Amino acid sequence: MDFRGAKVRPRFFKWRNKIYEIEKVNMVHQERQGNDRVYYFSVTDSVNFFRLAFFTRDLSWRIEELWCE
Repeated sequence: MDFRGAKVRPRFFKWRNKIYEIEKVNMVHQERQGNDRVYYFSVTDSVNFFRLAFFTRDLSWRIEELWCE
């Protein structure tokens, strides 16, 4: 994660024993799920597209969508 002022951005993540370095954050939005706030990050590593979800309740991450080559 990269923390700049009030903004939080993912920098890289590991999935299936591979590290994906995020080149660009295309969009960020949030929603409430009960008492939890979930932040969604649409990101790319210049080849693949991922939609990552960050859950504030337990500070966990999940891959919601992916388009990989």
